[in-house]
Amino acid sequence: TTFCRLVKKPCKEVVSNANDPSARQSMLSNAQGLVSQFQTTAQYLNNMQNSVNSDVASSVKQINTYSSQIADLNQQIAKLTNGNGAEPNDLLDKRDQLVNELNNVVGVTVSQQDGNYTVSMANGLTLVNGYKSSDLVAMNSSSDPTRTTIGYVDKQAGNVEIPEKLITTGSLGGLLAFRSQDLDLAQNQLGQLAAAFTTSFNDVHKQGFDSNGDQGVDFFNIGTPLVVSNSKNSTAASVTAEWTDTSALKASNYTVSYDGSKWTATRASDSTAVTIAQGTDASGNTTLSFDGLKLTVAATPAPAAKDSFLVKPVQNVINDMSVAITSESQVAAASAVGGESDNRNAQKLLNLQDVKLVGGNATLSQAYASIVSTVGNKTSSLETTSTTQKSVVSQLTDRQQSVSGVNLDEEYANLTKYQQYYMANAQVLQTASTVFNALINIR
Repeated sequence: TTFCRLVKKPCKEVVSNANDPSARQSMLSNAQGLVSQFQTTAQYLNNMQNSVNSDVASSVKQINTYSSQIADLNQQIAKLTNGNGAEPNDLLDKRDQLVNELNNVVGVTVSQQDGNYTVSMANGLTLVNGYKSSDLVAMNSSSDPTRTTIGYVDKQAGNVEIPEKLITTGSLGGLLAFRSQDLDLAQNQLGQLAAAFTTSFNDVHKQGFDSNGDQGVDFFNIGTPLVVSNSKNSTAASVTAEWTDTSALKASNYTVSYDGSKWTATRASDSTAVTIAQGTDASGNTTLSFDGLKLTVAATPAPAAKDSFLVKPVQNVINDMSVAITSESQVAAASAVGGESDNRNAQKLLNLQDVKLVGGNATLSQAYASIVSTVGNKTSSLETTSTTQKSVVSQLTDRQQSVSGVNLDEEYANLTKYQQYYMANAQVLQTASTVFNALINIR
């Protein structure tokens, strides 16, 4: 693995030749290579987050276009039908096709009255009502401004955010599910690994002494946890976060909320409410400790009921990862001052490979293998599901061709239902496969 190639082997060389500058330089160079590999993959995943944002915005435009066209066709069909009673079959077919296309993007239900279609999303929001259509809008998430999410346009309230948990069908639902489940998990697992590795390596490195006789310093730089205030908060309350035990960190973000008297924290990866150890620091600030983290809530301005915060312990820490030392002479391989050939601290660094540093239950190599395995298993599962759903869609399409007329009968409803599943799975499959390939390539 990357860890074995870029860390284990150079550490072994320093253990065997502690007084050899070339061995120390090799360790330094390989550490820089390791950082580069982490950052390359992290940047790839960051780019994918940006791509999801663009795809969400494009999906919203598609939905609005289809909705507007369906409303226009409702009006055209009504005029022609009222005029001479003839069925404008070409327009009816076109409207059904547009409904089908819209359904593939977001998943809709259709009711018919007086020849008009009323089209609603699965969450009940009406997109088409007779001759009028309602617009959706791509907007920044209130909980995380780096994410593009979906809202609807209200004449009085303006743009109103739709909870993503209510959008679960069609390719858009698949896109949102991929982001909140697979992509976030991949980023957090990678960040969790980087945080556990760098902090543990730094702790041991600082116990040693370099070839100049100076005590060791941090070998790596790494980013810090991020806390984002919800834009709907009624106060400017400030919350900061720090790590207390990187081996206890979870590969997850958290939503931390205040109800006016009590704080709660929910782990995003599994929707679990975590147990908080609450306290007060010397400055009178509230502290909240859980899962290897400590949050500090500033005493002023005080938070208000319904204020909430998004905590990202590790998701973006690789962005600021780097090698802190600049010279091979700073490699702290010795355990005592003046022991240039002493290799005992280098041996301690090497021994980190066998310590369960990640999540309290995995070594560095095991954690890395778990990342690859998780994405690989997801890809395999989705490939099987996608193939099955594609077969169902094909069968239902054949059945649809034998159905006379253009009414939305049971066959059509079943077809579009399975199309939703297929489109969602296909979207997740495509993007998860790309992540899997990227992770494989850094080995």
